[in-house]
Amino acid sequence: MPRISQISEGNLHFLILDCPSDATLPDYLPILEEHSVSDLVRICDGSPYQVEPLTNIAVEVHDNMKFPDGTAPSKAIIDTWLDLNNKVFFDSEGANRHIAVHCVSGIGRAPVLVAISLIEGGMDFSDAVAKIRAVRRGALNKTQINFLESYKRQKRLGKNSSSKSGASGSGEQKKKTGFISKLLGKK
Repeated sequence: MPRISQISEGNLHFLILDCPSDATLPDYLPILEEHSVSDLVRICDGSPYQVEPLTNIAVEVHDNMKFPDGTAPSKAIIDTWLDLNNKVFFDSEGANRHIAVHCVSGIGRAPVLVAISLIEGGMDFSDAVAKIRAVRRGALNKTQINFLESYKRQKRLGKNSSSKSGASGSGEQKKKTGFISKLLGKK
C-alpha cells in the first residue's frame, strides 16, 4: 500500500509520496487521479519507474528539481518549484489540483519543498514543519529545519506574487512596505 500524505493550506494542495517503483506505481495511479494531481516532482536520482503510466493519466513528471539527500534546495530549484506552484494553483483552471512530490522515503527533500510553499503562502516556518510532521513522522532533518528557519519569504505565490525574478517593485515601495510592516509589528 502506498504511503501518501496530503497537505493542504488555502489554495496549496500537495501529496508527499514514498518513491514508487514500476511494480508499485499502479497502486498510486488511482490516488493521484482522485486528488486531481496534475504534476509530479521526482527529486530522487535515477528513474525508479517509467513515466508513461503517469502521462497516460495527464500527470506531467518533473525531473528538474533534484538536490542531494539531507540538504536544502538551491535558489534555482526553489524558483522552479515556486513557478510550478503558481502554474498549478493560481494560473490554471480547475479547483483543488494537487502537486505530488517524492524523494526516496518522503521525509527530507520532498517535505522541504512543501514547507517552502507553506511559508510562501504565509505560514510561519514552525507551523509549516509541525503540519508536515503531523502527517510525515520523522520528516525534515536538522540541516533542513535550520534552512527553513532562516528562509526568507519571497512573496512569489498567488495574485500578489512578484515577477519570476523575485523583484518586488521599486525601492521606494519597499521602504513604504517595510515601514508599514514595522508599524504593524509584522516581519
